[in-house]
Amino acid sequence: MAILALVLLVAAASCKRPVLQITSVPDNTPPGSTLYVAGNFNQWDPGDTRAVLELAPDSNYYIQLPRGFGELQFKITRGDWSTVETDACGYDILNRNFNYRESDTLRIEVQSFKDLEPLNCNELTIVVKDIPEDTPPEDSLVLAGNFNEWNPDASWVMHRDSDRNRYLITLPRISADPNIEFKVTRGSLLTAEADAFGREIERRQVRFGATDTLFISVKNWEDIGNSQQEKVTLIIDKIPTSTPPDDDIYLAGPFTGWYPKDPQFRFVKNKQGKYQFDFLVNPQNPHTELKITRGDWSTEETDALGYKKNNTPLDLSRSDTIRLQIEGWLDKTRIRQPQYTILIQEAPETTPANASLFLAGNINGWNAADSRYRFTKTDAGNYSLTLNEAPRELEYKITRGSWKNEEADAIGQKIENRRVLYTGQDTVKISVENWIDIPPKKQNQVVIVLYKVPANTADNNIYIAGTFNNWNPEDPNYILNKNLAGEYYITIPRTSDAIAFKFTLGGWQHEELNVQGYPVDNRSYRFGFADTLRLKVEGWRGM
Repeated sequence: MAILALVLLVAAASCKRPVLQITSVPDNTPPGSTLYVAGNFNQWDPGDTRAVLELAPDSNYYIQLPRGFGELQFKITRGDWSTVETDACGYDILNRNFNYRESDTLRIEVQSFKDLEPLNCNELTIVVKDIPEDTPPEDSLVLAGNFNEWNPDASWVMHRDSDRNRYLITLPRISADPNIEFKVTRGSLLTAEADAFGREIERRQVRFGATDTLFISVKNWEDIGNSQQEKVTLIIDKIPTSTPPDDDIYLAGPFTGWYPKDPQFRFVKNKQGKYQFDFLVNPQNPHTELKITRGDWSTEETDALGYKKNNTPLDLSRSDTIRLQIEGWLDKTRIRQPQYTILIQEAPETTPANASLFLAGNINGWNAADSRYRFTKTDAGNYSLTLNEAPRELEYKITRGSWKNEEADAIGQKIENRRVLYTGQDTVKISVENWIDIPPKKQNQVVIVLYKVPANTADNNIYIAGTFNNWNPEDPNYILNKNLAGEYYITIPRTSDAIAFKFTLGGWQHEELNVQGYPVDNRSYRFGFADTLRLKVEGWRGM
């Protein structure tokens, strides 16, 4: 009887379906979000449709947990692990626990979600990830800010993480005002951080709850930066005749925060009447980039055609004088269209004798047979096409009058769009390797070689799955062999004009990945273009 009573007691306990109640969620939870329970009762599935909490009229979320006894572990998500709940500062939390014997209702609060900014964090970690190389090794980094009356005393020394060469400190929230201002010092405001040129910087600002960890870099020190700077003179040898005589000319770049009218970076006229600026350089970081303006981005410099220029890179360590030219101003130069010639120096030997070659691109709506863009065959056997009033940025491909016979690469695959950015060059010389519809070879098989595989491949068999074996990822007839050079290879006989394929380690759970860690697109090959393919695998799924 005692045993029977015990069995009945356990059975009764296991019949209970406890209720999980979420009494609050973060204010920035997206409206209409669905909340899920993931735990040891459902294989930790973060988007299990059987474990959806219901939003009740009282604004609480409810779900009946599965029957059981012992301990249940779980977390709350919004459908996947990138949206799992966290603590108030955005850090991962331990699994929640519920004991069936202790209660029939569990009430919890969700403080934040992993993909959302924490709103109620009561502390902030500041990490200095880079400091100037000339920082005295014996000096400590100390914070000064509105939280300590700008007094960088010993209470605010940053901890040095020597393993990662970083400095960090965690600030508690000590007032109702969530906004803090601060600077990094070496123990005094006289040794505060500076910009790349050793000049005083604005106070840094951050708001509690905007992030749990703030990463910053110190570019320079006020007391050290100025003493090590060198001077490089920038001289503008040529300016447009349309330049208003009373307008000032400015430098803009990362050193101004790309502000186009920084008075500290204004050119002045030298004795020769040319615009000149003496640039103070930190020899430890002499590389920068710039643009020239007349004080506003609507008046920035242009190229000779009137188009905006790319940023001009500068290596300030190569010379003490750098000479510049301004071709035009954005508000003063009429845009002109370029003219240039596309010259096909080499065409495939398989090109039919009577074939016409066309340019298809953004200049003609990608029309593959536009008679206005037909190449002319020259006496030298080349193909030539002159483009009048072409776009400055031209994208195009070569065809024989249809997208079914466009140009192809060495193994018969479609090529990326060709691109030309006009810089004054009047002739663009190209070669066409193949036509996608005319294989240059008669071919009954192809040898596929993997010249590089991930280190964690070890002694696993590598399989090839594709259209030739009904995409079987562990077909014993399609295991790659190993040659004397340690490369994996396999011969695929021709059963169709083209094949598509991937590599696996014996199942789709171990298919190949690209360099970003995602499954690769199907590889493809057209017979008749190359008898050997040399490929590499970047990674394996689940390894």
